[in-house]
Amino acid sequence: MIRMTDAYEAIFTALAHPARRRILISLNFAGGELSAGRIAGLFAHAWPTTTRHLQALEAAGLVRHARRGRARIYALDKARLALARDWLGWFERDPVTAQAFSGQAAPDDLENATANTNGAATR
Repeated sequence: MIRMTDAYEAIFTALAHPARRRILISLNFAGGELSAGRIAGLFAHAWPTTTRHLQALEAAGLVRHARRGRARIYALDKARLALARDWLGWFERDPVTAQAFSGQAAPDDLENATANTNGAATR
């Protein structure tokens, strides 16, 4: 079983490389699916480099592939991308009141960060 913090690490590590972000953007603008050949055509680097980027995205759960005849089709996993969006969404909220108003548990160490902020204010 993958822990949620491991999922975040895998996602954000995959998103850290500009070529991988470009693949995701291209998939999104192509309606969510592209063949491996079309993805490789986006880049000037060698096919093995593209393959490594696709494998990293797949390992993070951001894309999946299926065979259609001889073609390998890559598709976005928008539910997995939602984890990154939701985690980043916490930065749009007030860290002290976000949990009280949303009714949601805070991700990662938000509760610890709030405790440290409150402790610093009382010193």
